[in-house]
Amino acid sequence: MENIEIKQNDYKTILSYKGKIDGIVDSCNINEFLNCIEGSLKKSISKAKGILINFILHEEQSLFIITDYMAAIHNLADEDADIIFNTEQVLNIDKDKISYEIITTGL
Repeated sequence: MENIEIKQNDYKTILSYKGKIDGIVDSCNINEFLNCIEGSLKKSISKAKGILINFILHEEQSLFIITDYMAAIHNLADEDADIIFNTEQVLNIDKDKISYEIITTGL
């Protein structure tokens, strides 16, 4: 129950920023995630006041890759952006895939 409350609070925090909202829910090969967020979403990340990212990956995958991806997102984002991310490791996803949800607000 606590995890659901945390996620709800994360959504409330990110959605509290006034302005346009952009986002995506998708999955891709785990090694190609940064290529998947090219284009308009990269622009949204760079202009956003709030960013929420949820990752789902196989439980046998190292979380170090998420650290690398979050460092890249921090480099794209404004230094004052509020960035929240969650990671869930599960068994029911291909070991080579990553599912993600990215919401940007305050555009």
